[in-house]
Amino acid sequence: MFFGDVVVDPSWSFELAEALRDRWYEKEEVDLTFPATLDQLRSWLDDSRDFERRHRFYWQAAMNDFDDGVSRLGPEYRQGLTVQVDTFRSAMEGLPAAGAEEHVARASQLLLSLAREACSDGQLIRAWRDVVSAVRGGQDYEVIRMRTGLLLALLKRSQRGSAEVMRSITGVLLDRPIDVRVAHLSLGDIADLSTLPRQDAKASAGLSEEARLDLSVRLLTIPPRRAHHVVWHAFAKARIAGMVQTFGSITLYDRDWFHGNATGDGPHRDQLPHEVTGAESFFPTDWLPEGPHVVLVRVDLGVVAAADAPAVSRLQARSMVLAATFPEDFRGWEMYEGYIHAVNGICTSNEAFRLTEEDFATPHLQMDATAKRLNRMAPRVAPHLPGASSDLSDVIDAVGWWKASSAQPSLPAVVLDVRILELLASRVSGQEWYVYLDNFHKNAWIQHQIAHALMRVAWHARDDLGHFTPDVGQAAEALRREMVQYEGMGFRTDIHKVISRLPDLVLVYPTHSKQRRRAESLARRVAGGEGMHAWYEACNDRWSRALNRLRSVRNSLAHGGPVTLEAAASVAPLAHFLAGTGLMDSLSALLEGESQATAHAKRRDSADTWAARWLSGIPASETFDVWPAA
Repeated sequence: MFFGDVVVDPSWSFELAEALRDRWYEKEEVDLTFPATLDQLRSWLDDSRDFERRHRFYWQAAMNDFDDGVSRLGPEYRQGLTVQVDTFRSAMEGLPAAGAEEHVARASQLLLSLAREACSDGQLIRAWRDVVSAVRGGQDYEVIRMRTGLLLALLKRSQRGSAEVMRSITGVLLDRPIDVRVAHLSLGDIADLSTLPRQDAKASAGLSEEARLDLSVRLLTIPPRRAHHVVWHAFAKARIAGMVQTFGSITLYDRDWFHGNATGDGPHRDQLPHEVTGAESFFPTDWLPEGPHVVLVRVDLGVVAAADAPAVSRLQARSMVLAATFPEDFRGWEMYEGYIHAVNGICTSNEAFRLTEEDFATPHLQMDATAKRLNRMAPRVAPHLPGASSDLSDVIDAVGWWKASSAQPSLPAVVLDVRILELLASRVSGQEWYVYLDNFHKNAWIQHQIAHALMRVAWHARDDLGHFTPDVGQAAEALRREMVQYEGMGFRTDIHKVISRLPDLVLVYPTHSKQRRRAESLARRVAGGEGMHAWYEACNDRWSRALNRLRSVRNSLAHGGPVTLEAAASVAPLAHFLAGTGLMDSLSALLEGESQATAHAKRRDSADTWAARWLSGIPASETFDVWPAA
């Protein structure tokens, strides 16, 4: 079938294809994948500092992430690692400790062995089978999501392009003739694609579901494809000594010179690389950033197997520029987000170029929202500015830090946001920042997680329904209009209506669809006291692990300890959210003439009351009686 085709009663294989390309919660995950927990533990085992008693907490935080990662593994994947996991866990008993170098060395070797096996092709196949069994067995959406996340992480670590592999497998699962033919070509089963008659191209390939699964497993284990990767990046506020400069595998181009020769029959077109001038390449010159003092950077990675070539090339380009311009250049050479990626001389993918602080997606909506908020807040702020108190000045300064951290990579963002949390903690309670978070923000965060999940399923109720018959879309749209109402440029979600309408939303969607699976998962969680309690405890556990990991990352950044990029990336959004929430409470308090402690206590007490009601067994909708519509 093709993506525009209508499916009256989709099978489990259709839902499996949908699950493989589902990115519903990808950007909101605060838990680490299992391989990432191994990386985190390895960083602590390889820590060259002498052990001190205060390090024990951070070792334990890493072990807790590991144990949680193990508990979330699918049965087949877990069974394949039973011996290695149990042996390593035993070796970690008694660690960390002073004078335990031999003990640490043994545990480190066992961890390396576990990590190799965890990312082996055999374990990749087991992870795939766990995803398949979860979908076929009608398991909870969260289970499917976690298992799919592990599968994608393993593909990336094997230097296979996870997006490319998932596209191939999705086409096979949907029984599309061209994708089945390409799969057989990739596997060496056929010598060429030949020509598909038009009527055959739109028909099904005729494979049984089991045959599609067998073909998918073979696609998973195709060795990583070696190819010639070239990636283009760009810098603003930059200048080079000439029009073109080459430093090893990196070539710099003056943007205007390059564009003039690339888009027309310029006098120096013959100096441009093949992926730009080749007739079959379709190099997207219109995507290049405009403006004065822009330098384009071409990174030639050579012939390699690269799962994420743009990330590798970005690191190389940024590293060269940072090292070369340090320490004289303080403000220049600002790297754009975005890239153009060419494989074997043909442009295969690109991402829009934009500077970090630019809101590329919805600039006008953001500006309208800012204007509306300015109109509301400025009259409150302005009278306090002449002779502003030190508390107000500190909070307004911290708002600037908060805005700056949003444009920073994860590591410096954590430092900035935790500094804000330290400031708030000193003003509100005099406690350590992490104690302040646990006491004042935990239940508010849990409440937000639950409310956000409910509101999100309502907001996206009509998404991705093109495969289904029109009556499915019409019914979903009718329910969405009840749950979400537009008000001018904004909207409000009636969370009571969402909870009451979840059972109806479940029945709207076909049995084997990701939409139904999501709605079913939430409906079970709010159906009664047992589900509500389990949902709260799951959020509470995630909070504890994430907060402890945030403490560990921040401590390592402050004192030169071990930290992994994935660990920092997993907690940076949490730190930013909590810092922003706390700043809003403090700013509002100071403008209203009350103490910061009072405003923060109001949020804490309100959230604690909500949590007590949520755990008391009353209907879920009643716990949100004082919840503002969002």
